[in-house]
Amino acid sequence: MNFFNLFKSKTQPETTQLKKCTETKSQKIQFETKFTATDLTLDKVLIKSIVDKMVKEDPFKNFYTGKVDADFSPLSKRVYKYDAITTVNVNLLVDSKNHYNITVEGIELGSVPQSISKEFTHYYETYLLTAYAYATGGYYKEYSSETQKVIEGFDPYGLDLYVQFT
Repeated sequence: MNFFNLFKSKTQPETTQLKKCTETKSQKIQFETKFTATDLTLDKVLIKSIVDKMVKEDPFKNFYTGKVDADFSPLSKRVYKYDAITTVNVNLLVDSKNHYNITVEGIELGSVPQSISKEFTHYYETYLLTAYAYATGGYYKEYSSETQKVIEGFDPYGLDLYVQFT
């Protein structure tokens, strides 16, 4: 008996058909919104402390999205130092007055504006909350056509917050 005949004689295992997953009501995004930290508070020190904690907790710390000065050219866009810093440690808590308070990295940021929180009441108890925050602003690098060098600058820190219910 030939070695290859051994494989030919084996029967092929039956394949099982995969059942189609049907999308249920709970898998669909029911509501989503985006707002900034300045919609909740104007306290720049508070926002900076949250960004600092996000940076501290980030395991990758990919500053300037991994770019070095040699990567910049006249066609390059501005790149922020904390551009890639995000967190999913965002919580939405309801107080006794039915205000929705946002905490990021365990630090209370403020109450969600009434215009947005009206929408939350329909979904908060029934659907799964997914929320995350992106750091914005801070130190940046960009190519200057005037000096033909990479320049550094600073914009105030901020946070973009995304909230969705599925």
